[in-house]
Amino acid sequence: MLHEAAEKTEKYIGSFNIDMVAVVPFFVALLVWVALSLDPDAVAGVIAALIAFSPLWLVVYLGTIFWVIWMHYVRFNFWFNTPMTLLQVELPPEVTKSPLAMEVFFAALWNTGGETTFFDRLWNGKGRPIWSLEIASNEGRITFYIHLRKIMKDVTEAKLYGQYPEARITEVEDYVDKVDFNLEEYDMWCGEYKKSAAVGGHPADAVPIKTYIDYELDKNPDTPETKTDPLSNLLELMNTRGPGEYLWVQMIIRAHAKDDWYGLQLNHDSFAEPAKAKVKEIMANAAKRAKEVITEEDITEGKMALLTEGEKDLIKAIDRQTGKLVFQCGFRCLYIGKREIYRGITGASTFRLFDSYRSGGNELRGTRGMVGFDYPWEDFRGIRKAHLKKMFFFHYKHRAYFYVPYDQVPVYLTTEELASLWHFPNSAVKTPSLVRVPSRRSDAPANLPVGPGLI
Repeated sequence: MLHEAAEKTEKYIGSFNIDMVAVVPFFVALLVWVALSLDPDAVAGVIAALIAFSPLWLVVYLGTIFWVIWMHYVRFNFWFNTPMTLLQVELPPEVTKSPLAMEVFFAALWNTGGETTFFDRLWNGKGRPIWSLEIASNEGRITFYIHLRKIMKDVTEAKLYGQYPEARITEVEDYVDKVDFNLEEYDMWCGEYKKSAAVGGHPADAVPIKTYIDYELDKNPDTPETKTDPLSNLLELMNTRGPGEYLWVQMIIRAHAKDDWYGLQLNHDSFAEPAKAKVKEIMANAAKRAKEVITEEDITEGKMALLTEGEKDLIKAIDRQTGKLVFQCGFRCLYIGKREIYRGITGASTFRLFDSYRSGGNELRGTRGMVGFDYPWEDFRGIRKAHLKKMFFFHYKHRAYFYVPYDQVPVYLTTEELASLWHFPNSAVKTPSLVRVPSRRSDAPANLPVGPGLI
């Protein structure tokens, strides 16, 4: 009962966008004041006990602080000393493959190496490879990018060419550096995204969003004009940007492994375990619903199905999810525009950026960033918004999501979901500003005569 009351209180306070961190110190101070008023001797006794046992708890407390600071240092040092690069991907002139080809590409990228030993994790601060999949509209010109460790460049190129040999991959300067962002000249809308499905108050990321298979993009690729690509909504929004406007979408990914606490691996899986709990929740709700309309004998004799068709489909979808490779992901979107041409309404569109992928069980919903400024007490004289915009630009530029001290709670996506969100649209998508290779490449004939007299 106490837990339920605390949860209701947190939800009530949270509905007004008041952070519990800001409220708890007030209640603690109030509790201490009441205790001192009623029984000052008891408070003095508690303080004396804390001092007496300080050799025990103080060692644990200070040791924990030291460990966290140490892990921050070694990971931060590894991050900023790892050479990175940016690849620009020009799409093939004709994309005849379904997003399944991109799913195969992501499956080939899945790699948990680099942190297999405790020495690598705890002393060198190493982490598994991270890629940033990006779609950027720079004044209306739409380009696909991949930001990655320089040492992974050749391998990544080879895997992408294996699926899209007609694409063109070029190492380029970072387009973010070309925008001298400052709040005097520019304004910004920024936000991040997470899945909405939950079980027991915790994320249930194994519940899938709507994927390319649901849109039947995996069937009959010879007739792309009969298919609807959900990515076209984003591309058309980017296409409407003009001079002085920039709309950037970033999906930072790394292979999913078991949970850890500052380098110490835990026997817990934040993807698989909530999936099992979600299935149990669906079954429990179905049984509870059935008991209201049928007898216990009907249930035991199997005379009526407990699950609706929607519930059966959801359980099948979760089962399919748990059989695929999983990535931990971070989603970030920035809309930047010069103040004289900045269109604030674009923020509403970017907030609902992934509505096309909403399924009956899950969706990608805006969180953090500019999403949470609904009440006047959330921002005094624009100070928090200004800080937030600078911070988001810094995070985007450095592709910061999994590295301390900028790490965030990840979104778990399978290769199927990821390929639905970041793939090369087929030729039926006629967005004019989408950068494609001008013409189809072909190799020279094998029997072409070559000799000294022809050179």
